[in-house]
Amino acid sequence: MKKIIASLVVLFAFATVNAQEGFHKIGVGTEVALPMGNFGDGFSTGFGATGKVFYGISEDGDITGTIGYLHFGMKSSDFVSGHVGMIPLQFGYRHNFSGFYAEPQLGFMFVSSKVELKGMSGLFGDASGTASETKFSLGIGGGYEFGNWDLGLRYQIVDQANFVALRAGYNFSL
Repeated sequence: MKKIIASLVVLFAFATVNAQEGFHKIGVGTEVALPMGNFGDGFSTGFGATGKVFYGISEDGDITGTIGYLHFGMKSSDFVSGHVGMIPLQFGYRHNFSGFYAEPQLGFMFVSSKVELKGMSGLFGDASGTASETKFSLGIGGGYEFGNWDLGLRYQIVDQANFVALRAGYNFSL
């Protein structure tokens, strides 16, 4: 019985030591997003920041969570201006392949928009409007992690507001 208990203690201690070195992480990053399709016709490049959590479930796999903010300005016009802001709340799985990784994500995107119409030749006054809604979101991406640095690329599907995002981040081991 003592040998079994001693073996379990050694096994637990070994697993704990392995889990403490980079098994769980948090990350911060900046993003540049290129709107696609009809969304790209009306809006310019988006910029933002994201935070990520990584919960290690194996040596090569992590459950991930992402939250952040992305801002897309409306393309210039003499009569219309505005922007779209997006807050992602997504969960996914990251699988590592010797530095490279694949990371699909599912979740929600909280989308808010503001549009301002400017008067034409003084005949009409200015008008503006805002809207917000929650959309289902799917992200398909991958990247490369070197040391604590993380460089990723993903295609984000958000109803009619799809985009390709490049993320540069830094991860901290817990």
